[in-house]
Amino acid sequence: IPRVEPAFGELGTVHTKPGRAISSADVQEADVLLVRSVTPVGSDLLGGTDLRFVGSATIGTDHVDREYLEARDIPFAHAPGSNADSVADYVVVALLLLARRQGTELQGCTVGIVGCGNIGSRLARRLQALGMTVLRNDPPRARAAEAAGRTHAFLPLDAVLEEAEVVTLHVPLKTEGPDPTHHLADAAFFERMNEGAWMLNTSRGPVVDGEALRDARVHGPVAAAVLDVWEHEPTPDPTLVDAVDLATPHIAGYAYDGKVRGTAMLYEALCEHLGGTAAWEGPAAIEAASKDELHCSPPDPRLPDAEWLYHLTRQGYDLQTDDAALRAIMDQAAEDRAEAFSGLRSDYRRRRELQQHHVPRTAVPSAHRRAVEAGLTMQLR
Repeated sequence: IPRVEPAFGELGTVHTKPGRAISSADVQEADVLLVRSVTPVGSDLLGGTDLRFVGSATIGTDHVDREYLEARDIPFAHAPGSNADSVADYVVVALLLLARRQGTELQGCTVGIVGCGNIGSRLARRLQALGMTVLRNDPPRARAAEAAGRTHAFLPLDAVLEEAEVVTLHVPLKTEGPDPTHHLADAAFFERMNEGAWMLNTSRGPVVDGEALRDARVHGPVAAAVLDVWEHEPTPDPTLVDAVDLATPHIAGYAYDGKVRGTAMLYEALCEHLGGTAAWEGPAAIEAASKDELHCSPPDPRLPDAEWLYHLTRQGYDLQTDDAALRAIMDQAAEDRAEAFSGLRSDYRRRRELQQHHVPRTAVPSAHRRAVEAGLTMQLR
């Protein structure tokens, strides 16, 4: 959790520990517990404690037993939307990289977005700005709209899979209820996809049946696959890593800006809980101090559209670096691989969101300006 000591140090004494190593003994004397998604929070960890507040600097909360916290009357806060732009950056860059590798354009392609919360909704707007047709699937939001008598554009999953050339998943992990998502993308899911379609998952690893995806990628119909999340993290299946086109160690949402934003959201929630005034202004200070460092140069205007955009985004985020880093540890023994996987996340470089980068307006061809501003969210100056 970046900047946790400057932010929370004014409220009390801060003790830090690797997320996977936090034990019940570590929190026996704590008043506040702050975690990310690798730390399961429930009775095993919190039994016998007198915690006054729990926070998770993440969008998802499937690692937190919220019913247990409610039963013990322990306030909880998380950071919805904090890293939405970071994940959307990742998906946009991945699509541009796949388009470059396969010698195709994104403009005119149909993409299905499964899950239209903070990430999916932002991604939809960005992909439309890149000239893609967007199909949306989100059963809970569709039901809510219908119950309120509102019109909506959500489609059944089958309709999305039948039409989409690209399918990207942005759902929470749910094992029960009306909309379970565990192994949502199973063998039947892939059989319904178009021949030659691309598939991306940046949500939670168990949303995809890894064995089914491997078969669909090797034998069809999936022509390209991108995975940032994995079943059995932190030891992803090496054969699945080999089968997909882009493989990264659960870092899609790890842009520094989003992580600091998550820290700020927890800080503000704790200040409100304590009845104090939030004084730390970390995100604004970091953004103001770094703008001049994030200049990007427009590529050769003679390049095809998708390749031009790819070369521009690569100056802000080179996804292939993360892909190479994960593949480099796959030959290690399982225990060593797990430690290395966790290390790739905990020691992740200070990547910045694309919206923090700027490009000279006069050097960007007019045909690309909307794509750069609204699709990549880079600033034109």
